[in-house]
Amino acid sequence: MLNLTVNADLGHICQKGGHLYDKEILSAESMVRCPESYLEFPVATILSPNDMSIDAEKKLLLIDQTFNCSSQKQDSLTLITDAMQSKGLSQTIMDDVVAVADELFTNAIFNAPFVDKTTHVNPGVSRSDLTITMDSGKSGRLFLAHDESRLVIGCRDPFGSLELKRYMAKILATYQQGAAATINFGSGGAGIGSYIIFNAGSSLFFGVWPGRATQLCCVVPLGLSNRKRVQLSKHIHWVQR
Repeated sequence: MLNLTVNADLGHICQKGGHLYDKEILSAESMVRCPESYLEFPVATILSPNDMSIDAEKKLLLIDQTFNCSSQKQDSLTLITDAMQSKGLSQTIMDDVVAVADELFTNAIFNAPFVDKTTHVNPGVSRSDLTITMDSGKSGRLFLAHDESRLVIGCRDPFGSLELKRYMAKILATYQQGAAATINFGSGGAGIGSYIIFNAGSSLFFGVWPGRATQLCCVVPLGLSNRKRVQLSKHIHWVQR
């Protein structure tokens, strides 16, 4: 499946062995009909594709936070942890979701603003720098939502610099070579964040509007053991304008 995402021009890959295949198909259909709806109503697109409205979006949201500075990361992760604890979620799911949220926030603050528009390479910014701030007027959005069977952790940045095939190629390389072979020990982070996000969920939703926004959502199934969750076939959805 990862080979398909890297080598073929497919917008959606829904696997019959994956979690809630029929609902994933409905989300894919809604994104094909109106790609912009995913940017405006990401949670409803995923959890309520038959009702993509502001009311549906608000009803499903647990956390909806804007940010523009690296120093805000810990507070954002604490908010997400507290929200999941209030729902009585398992520690394994909470750990995975917090790890994904950490990576999504990190991508938005430390990666997206600094990607070279020609080479699509991030020159490397220290993840320990608490003074990184987005340009005036720009902010990211980190959000958490759920229904009875799925949890969605997502993030939008205002840069639209993600190169989808390069991102998926990183995940494929990590599976093929192992994390130890692909990890980066220099500046700019370890480089396995995409693998962490992919591995945690049953499906991933991407939207890239170059120069305007990148939005990535990871869907985590509820009510399954960690072993069953990890073994699920993945669904992938993406739109790029």
